[in-house]
Amino acid sequence: MARSLADDGPKRLIESGLRVQITVNTTGMRADLCVATDPHARDHCVVVVKGTFFSDAHGELRLADQQLPPQDTDEHEGDPATTSIRRACDFVLEKPLTDVVILGEAMAPGERPVARLDVSLAVNGRVKTVAVFGERRWVRGLGGLAPSAPVPFVRSPLVYERAFGGIDDSRGPDVIEIEPHNPVGVGFNVHRSDRAILGSSLPNLEYPRQLLTNPRARPQPIGFGCVGRSWRPRIAYAGTYDRRWLDEVCPFLPADFDSRYHQCAPADQQFPLFHGGEVIRCVNMSESPAVEFKLPALKIPVRFRFVDRTVERLGALDTVVVEPALRRIQLVWRCRAALTKKLLELREIEVGERPPAPIGRKGRLPVFRGLSAAIRWLRAAREGGPR
Repeated sequence: MARSLADDGPKRLIESGLRVQITVNTTGMRADLCVATDPHARDHCVVVVKGTFFSDAHGELRLADQQLPPQDTDEHEGDPATTSIRRACDFVLEKPLTDVVILGEAMAPGERPVARLDVSLAVNGRVKTVAVFGERRWVRGLGGLAPSAPVPFVRSPLVYERAFGGIDDSRGPDVIEIEPHNPVGVGFNVHRSDRAILGSSLPNLEYPRQLLTNPRARPQPIGFGCVGRSWRPRIAYAGTYDRRWLDEVCPFLPADFDSRYHQCAPADQQFPLFHGGEVIRCVNMSESPAVEFKLPALKIPVRFRFVDRTVERLGALDTVVVEPALRRIQLVWRCRAALTKKLLELREIEVGERPPAPIGRKGRLPVFRGLSAAIRWLRAAREGGPR
């Protein structure tokens, strides 16, 4: 997989002169921070907490032994210029909604080859279904070009490279047309001749009610993964970068920048911010017919300790990355605190519930109210360093 620096993320921590660290993390998850600037040119310290969980047969989640760190750049399927985003950078200022992203493949039940398989994602009753076909090509039919019969398959990656989209350069290098919703896809043939289209590939992923029958049709691209930063509709939220911005605002964000630009999931996989208790169900994306994930109702407090004050925030659960075949899910909580011009006023950051204080001592040993309090105190002592 290839990586691209799509967001300056943690690097800005060094460039800004901020030297603060996360000194306590009692969550058992990974936490990191960066400095991000809002459209008003004000800097914020952003804390990202990322938890990796596994689901059991009933959908209940348990914290994984190995915790994955927050993603510090966009990771692509291949060349960042020509392939889709596999894992999106976690270091952004804010997300007003919760992204749900699927990382995986369609898997035929019982590993018996199929020509077509419908896979679906259900989140709290909202269902999205994608028809997955085996390899097909345009062949000659009675009324013109028609799709060939699909080649049976067992597994098929759920990536935008296999969805409708791509580039039509049939008119030469000076007249190139791009499918703006998915430039890395396949089947975009608006100007190509029948002769040029004959034998070319059709997309594997389609809307069940909008199947491709005309080689020059332009159906809506469909997928479960991350939407590219320059793709529609995401790019519409990036704001206006005109001469006025270049002369008066650059290098800061334009005034009409919309934080929805940071949402990396397709629009139909964005939800009002999750609070825990949501159920995610994936069908035909694993060896089991369906896999469920019941999100925990966790509160992630974060304390920003400045020289003269403490700012307390609760992390917002704004990113969910589901890997159905592994029964693994990654949850990202985010919060921030505004910085002053004196960056050194922020001294330290504490993540998670405060470890319980001892109620007394017996000799040199601390005494706690019960075993659970003692365990939490020990965990904080062992994991209190920066994570």
